[in-house]
Amino acid sequence: MTEGLAAGAPQILDLLNYIEQVEKLKTKPAFSVPTEFFVAYQHELKGLPELQFNLQVEGDDVWLRLPRLQEIAAPEPDEVLRPWVTLPKSCEKAPELKGEVIILEGKREVARERIEDHPEVRELFDWYVEYLWEPWAAAERPRRKTIARYNQLFSLQQTISSEGADTPLELAWGIGYASWRKEGFATPVKYPLLVQPCEVTLNEKTFDLEVRPRDVEPRLEADCYAEIELPGVRQLEAFWRSALATGANRVNPFEASTFDGTLKSAVGHLDPSGSYEVRTDDVTPPVPSDKLKITNTWVLFGRKRSGDIFLEDIRRLKKKVEEATSLPSVIRSFVEHGDSTVRVRPEQPFRGLSTSDGGSNAMELFFPMAYNDEQVSIIRKLHANDGVVVQGPPGTGKTHTIANVICHYLAQGKRVLVTAKGESALAVLQEKLPEGVRPLSVALLSDERDGMKQFEHSIQTIASSVASINPTRSAANIAAAEQKLNQLHAKISHVDRTVAAYASKHMQQCQFQGLEVMPEQMAKLVLQDAQAHLSLIHI
Repeated sequence: MTEGLAAGAPQILDLLNYIEQVEKLKTKPAFSVPTEFFVAYQHELKGLPELQFNLQVEGDDVWLRLPRLQEIAAPEPDEVLRPWVTLPKSCEKAPELKGEVIILEGKREVARERIEDHPEVRELFDWYVEYLWEPWAAAERPRRKTIARYNQLFSLQQTISSEGADTPLELAWGIGYASWRKEGFATPVKYPLLVQPCEVTLNEKTFDLEVRPRDVEPRLEADCYAEIELPGVRQLEAFWRSALATGANRVNPFEASTFDGTLKSAVGHLDPSGSYEVRTDDVTPPVPSDKLKITNTWVLFGRKRSGDIFLEDIRRLKKKVEEATSLPSVIRSFVEHGDSTVRVRPEQPFRGLSTSDGGSNAMELFFPMAYNDEQVSIIRKLHANDGVVVQGPPGTGKTHTIANVICHYLAQGKRVLVTAKGESALAVLQEKLPEGVRPLSVALLSDERDGMKQFEHSIQTIASSVASINPTRSAANIAAAEQKLNQLHAKISHVDRTVAAYASKHMQQCQFQGLEVMPEQMAKLVLQDAQAHLSLIHI
C-alpha cells in the first residue's frame, strides 16, 4: 500500500487517471475562442456606458454587471424641417435630405416643392445634423453597443436557465489571452490560458445581467499546447497543480497578483523566446506571430460544456480519495479482486408481506404507496448488497419505485441522495413523494446560485420544524404507534395462522365410506349424491 493513502486508494487513483486520460482523448483541444454562442473581448467592453466591473454584492464577487438600457430616439426636427428629412433608425447612418416634397390635400397631390427652391431648409438641415443629430449619435453609439451586448448575453442566459443542468452550454471567463503561430503547425493559437467557469443571472428587480465566478477551481487549458507536442506542458501543469495545492486558486481578472505568476511561468515552459505583456490602455488581443505572446487581457465567451464537467468531477473525486483515511467497501470493490465463490445471501424477511410472523429478525417495510413483488425484491437486494441495477422502459413505474425506496430509508432515519442526468427527472420525482415526506426533500435544481439559495431555505425550514418538536411527546407518540403496529401485526399473524390451520385440514385425508380420500374428493362425492343427502336431511 502506498504510504499515506487508504487501502485501495492507489488502485482507485490509477483507475480515475485512466478514465481522465480517455476522456481527454475524446475532447478536441480549443485553439481559438468560440464565437457561435457569445464572445466579448476586454477592448470591446471597455468604456461602454453603465457597465460595472469587479463588484462585491452580498459577499459575492460580481465580475460584470450589464444593465438593461433602452434606446434613445434621435431628436425630432422642427416642423419646417421635418417633411424634408429622412431619419434612419440606426445611429451609424446619417439622416438624409429629400430632393423634393409632395404636398397633399387629403389624398390628392396638389403640389411638389424642390429643395433647390428652399435654401433655408438646407441651412436648417445642416444646423440640425451638426448641433442635434451628431451629438446624439456620438452618445447613442456606445449605448447601443451596450444594448447589443445585453441582448446577446441575455439570449445565452435564457438558454442556460431554461435548460438547467441539461444545457450543453456554459459561460467562461478567459484570463491571459495567448497568441502564437508555431512554426510547422498550421493552426494558430488564439485562446486564453486560464479559464474560470462563470454563471450569468438575471436580477429580477433591476433586470441587470450579473456574471459571477462559479464555486469551482479555475482551469489551466493547455490542451492545444499538448497537441503541438511541447515538452514544457507537463512542467506547466505541475506548476499549476502546486499553485492550487497551496491555496492560490482565487483567480480574478482584475487582480494581476492572482494570475501573473502562472502566465509568466507559462511563457518560460512553453516558449522561452516568447513574452508576457502587461497591457493597460490598449487591451486589443495580439495578432499571432512566430513567438508566443501572452497578455494580461481577458475575454468572456460561451461554449459547449463537452467533458469539462465530467473531468472536473474526476479531479474532485481524486482529491477526496487522496485525503480519505479509509474507503467504503463498495468503492474498493471496483479495483480489488472479488471472491471466486458464489454465495447466496439469505433474504431479509419483512413483516406485513406474505405473513406478519417474520421472526425476530423481521424488519418493517415502509412503502407509503402501492407496491409489487419487484419493489420488495429491490429492497431485499439493497439490504444484502452494495447496489442494485433496475432497468425498465418509460412508463413502467421506476419513479414510483424510487419514491417508495426513498420513503423506506427515510423512515429508518437514513439519508438518501438522488442524482439524475437531467433536472426534469428530479423535479418529477420530488412531486411523486407523498406530501408528508416532501418537506424533507431538498432539491438542488436550476442554476448554481439560485440552487444554493433554495438549498439553504429548505435546510432552514427543516431545522425550524425540528426545533418546534417536543422530544418527550414525539417519543411517546412513536412508542404508541409502534405498539399499535405490533398489535396489528399480531392480529394479522393470528389470522394467518387460522387460515393456515384450515388450509392444513383441507390437505389431510379422511375416512369416507371405508375409503381414504382427500377433502376435495369427498366434496365431489357429496355433490354427486346430492339428492340422497337431501333425502336424509328431510328424514
